[in-house]
Order: sequence, then structure tokens, then C-alpha cells
Amino acid sequence: MFTKEEKDRMRQELLASFRPQPPPPKPTPAMKAEERFVETKQPTVAVIDAATRGNDALARRMEAERKELAQENLRARYQRELDRWWQSKLDAEAVLDDDYVYVGGFRERRYKTTCHRGKGDPDYGM
Repeated sequence: MFTKEEKDRMRQELLASFRPQPPPPKPTPAMKAEERFVETKQPTVAVIDAATRGNDALARRMEAERKELAQENLRARYQRELDRWWQSKLDAEAVLDDDYVYVGGFRERRYKTTCHRGKGDPDYGM
């Protein structure tokens, strides 16, 4: 059958196969980058697809920015129109306002400022 040396060798091989193997070394970032980005290691179709995806994404982003700018320009134009109308309203009210109000059937000057400080004022107790 087997000689003693052959039995010992098989036993050692069997015991070695049961020992836990050390984990493989983790790849370094440089190894990962080389594996991922070196074009010579990638098939031509993969390189072309990656370039096309980048161009498509760029085209979509540029189109979205163009639409956003058009929308902003439209919004700014509407806001300018509203601001102009609001300013003309304020100007018309300023012409009509003569600093008098009717109180109890009499015309009295409107109080513009007050020296009163009360608990409702933000600077009360300073």
C-alpha cells in the first residue's frame, strides 16, 4: 500500500488544507485606478460607450441649463413688469397722500414718529 513517508506527506497536505488561509492583500488605490481607468486593459467597445455616455450627459446638462436660463429670463421679465407697476402705484399714492387723516370728522396730521416705548417694542428695557 502506502509507505510511511507517503502517509506522512498526505497527512501533512491534508492538515495544511484545513488551516485557515491568510486573506489576499487588499488592492491599493493605485491598483484600483489602473484596473479601472487604463484604456489598454478595457475593450474598445467599453471605451466608446464610456465616451458616449459622457457626451450624452453633457448634452442633457447643457439643455437643462439652457431651459433654466430661459425660464429665469422669463421670470425676471415678469418680475420687472410687476416692480414697475408696484412703483407706479406707490408714486400715485404718494401724490395723493398729504399727511392728513380724518379722525372723528376732523382732519388731523398723521403721526409719523412716536417717542413712546412700551413692552411691545423690541428695544424696551434697554
